[in-house]
Amino acid sequence: MGLAGIAVPLAVVTRVDEHQLAIFLGAIGLVVLVSGLVSGLVERGPFSQVLVFVALGVLIGPWGLGILDLSIASDPIHVVATISLALVLFTDGIKIDTGQLRANWLLPTLALGPGTLLTVLAIGVAAHFIAGLSWILAFLVAAVLSSTDAVLLRDVLNDRRLPRPVRHALSVEAGMNDVLVLPLTLILATVASGAARGAGGWIRFGFDLYVLGPIVGVVVAYLSIRAVAWLRTRQLVRRDYESLYSLGVAFVAYAAAELVGGSGFIAAFAAGVTISLVDVELCDCFLEYGETTAEMAMLLTFVLLGATLVASAWQALGPATLLLAAVSLLVARPLIFAIMLRRTSLDRAGRALIAWFGPRGLSSLLLIILAIAIGIPEAGRVFGVVSVVVVASMLVHGVSATPIMDWYGRYAAPPGTVAPVAAPGNVEVRRIAPQVLLTWIAEGVPLTVIDVRRPSAYARGGEQIPGARRLTLDELPEHLWEIPRDRPVVLYCA
Repeated sequence: MGLAGIAVPLAVVTRVDEHQLAIFLGAIGLVVLVSGLVSGLVERGPFSQVLVFVALGVLIGPWGLGILDLSIASDPIHVVATISLALVLFTDGIKIDTGQLRANWLLPTLALGPGTLLTVLAIGVAAHFIAGLSWILAFLVAAVLSSTDAVLLRDVLNDRRLPRPVRHALSVEAGMNDVLVLPLTLILATVASGAARGAGGWIRFGFDLYVLGPIVGVVVAYLSIRAVAWLRTRQLVRRDYESLYSLGVAFVAYAAAELVGGSGFIAAFAAGVTISLVDVELCDCFLEYGETTAEMAMLLTFVLLGATLVASAWQALGPATLLLAAVSLLVARPLIFAIMLRRTSLDRAGRALIAWFGPRGLSSLLLIILAIAIGIPEAGRVFGVVSVVVVASMLVHGVSATPIMDWYGRYAAPPGTVAPVAAPGNVEVRRIAPQVLLTWIAEGVPLTVIDVRRPSAYARGGEQIPGARRLTLDELPEHLWEIPRDRPVVLYCA
């Protein structure tokens, strides 16, 4: 058993009877169906998609139809949590844009370094004095609650009205602070559980966590990349299957690291980073197809945890936990980030957006489940405290996202900006084969060709279609007025 301490025994699979299997398959089906049905409504409405799936979990749980009743310590929850956390970290790693990170490093560095550590310190002190937790458990709760949730931030990060530096800072923070918080969570949970470790034990713990896990992840990803590259040159692999191939890399990296005693979660993150750095096409295939699959698994986790989350939050609800939630969400992060970002080039509104959008969600729940599996004391009470803050964050950040973005869109619009217009019904958006584009160019068809590759992808191979213009997806909204509307526009990436 690796560092996580929640390796899934084969007995879990054998204990699942036909009734339980039907329930799990039904839950998966509900996630897929509801995702499609509410996607447009959620995008336009004040509630986040996550709230919808938590409500769905409550509906099928003991408080609703009574179809599903899983405790936080149950094997199915541990299995789903393990899979989801591995996917969260792999997705975080593969989405890192190293080119953008090198060009705009200051804001992410401030958010990941002093921002995360000072937030942990502030929430830890508050958890000790307000919730009455021991110092170890208080800082464990603080570490878990300093993890920002990429799923809850998705709509914010996809909103092109936000300036690029703000979106990039939030994206990097949501993508990388889990890797900073995970080791801290493991260390604090190990100490809280009373597991005896001498100096040699802690050295081995650190080696397994910071050295062995990353090495295994890099090796698995590199060998997988070489294998798919060999097949790709011989046209023996389909593009849509490369996204599923990426998910396979994540799970193999996790399993390999756990089998040799390393951290499977860190290995999954390292595998994602390796793919992002080495194989742009495989990375883009995952972002095009596989990311949706990974997100479905994360939403399924919200369904399975929905009833337990709300029930734990309700039981733990009180003046102390409400005050802790208010300090965590409204004081600790906003105040620390507002002070820390004052000397950056962002305007006051941009700094306020970064300070505000630090939602707690799936990552916090998965980390505390991981800590409970290690054997921390007062597990029910700790989970209840975390549940109150997470539910409050889902409500506060989920409801505020749309109106804040609408306000910022009006605030930041420069004078004379032309409002975007709806595309007429006869506009056709479709894919074309490279051979079609080649024919059009050869025949002199009037075209606008735009290369939207990420800077890191473009830097690795400077080849470009003749006459193409370089504009990343982030830059497109700022240059729409320059693009002719009387001819086809062809976008291409990796």
